[in-house]
Amino acid sequence: MGKLKKSVTGALAAVLLASGAGLATAGSAEAAGAKYKCKPSAKLVWGTAQSTSTCKKSKSGKKVGKHRAQIKCAMMRGQGNQHDIYWTGYGPWKKAGTKSTVKCPIRSSLAGYGQQVK
Repeated sequence: MGKLKKSVTGALAAVLLASGAGLATAGSAEAAGAKYKCKPSAKLVWGTAQSTSTCKKSKSGKKVGKHRAQIKCAMMRGQGNQHDIYWTGYGPWKKAGTKSTVKCPIRSSLAGYGQQVK
């Protein structure tokens, strides 16, 4: 009985190792060869400026791990001596292939937009 138990557990361990090694190599091979082209965009949503960063697979792109949207907003302040205050906002870091979005606060205007990639 002891010999049969050892061979069964040994075979099970070999199967688990083989399947785990296959999964590890498939994931790293896909991530290593993937290249993306990323671009930012901006639009108005219900009167509020919104910036979006998207990354799509491309053969001529570059390797991208994560990206996020960036927006610069101008807010008017003051009664007699009006002046603009600039605020920069950042969206959440997202994996390549998904969207990252950030909005300006209410009563502000779009002064610029972009993205960050790492």
